[in-house]
Amino acid sequence: MRTIMPFRISTIAIPAGLLLTVLALHGPVASADQARQIPGITGKDTFPNGCIDCHTSTSKGGDTRIGTLMGKWTTAVEPALLEKTKAAAADPAKVKGKHPPVPRPGSNVPQSCLAACHKKGSTIAPAFATLIHTLHLTGAQNQFMAQFQGECTHCHKLDARTGAWRMPTGAEK
Repeated sequence: MRTIMPFRISTIAIPAGLLLTVLALHGPVASADQARQIPGITGKDTFPNGCIDCHTSTSKGGDTRIGTLMGKWTTAVEPALLEKTKAAAADPAKVKGKHPPVPRPGSNVPQSCLAACHKKGSTIAPAFATLIHTLHLTGAQNQFMAQFQGECTHCHKLDARTGAWRMPTGAEK
């Protein structure tokens, strides 16, 4: 038996009044009541506070709070994590295999990480967005991909009223 993928033909207006017709292949077209469940958009958001709702003391696999992990990283970062961190860094030579001590690391996650060392354009540490996306979305043995299917809205929250995206931040639990 052969499966034929449904398709849609879309017409897109581009500058100068030209029309571009696009043939787009899609999976089965679902009705509104069968739509894919996107946490916080079309389905329940089980992690409304982002990082701190997922990285907890009762996480599968033990205490995964950022503060706890950072405490371990001040001694050494495990090799697989170190390689991903170097891949995310603008200058991999600056990634030494240990995280510097941070006072109260779990007091405002991830804002304190963003405001200090991991801000966009940082020259001392990988930028937060690049680092987190590399850690959570790459690798054959990636728990975030396996457990959460890489669903963006577990971390990024949409304000349906304004259409703006945000990342929640707060104290660890």
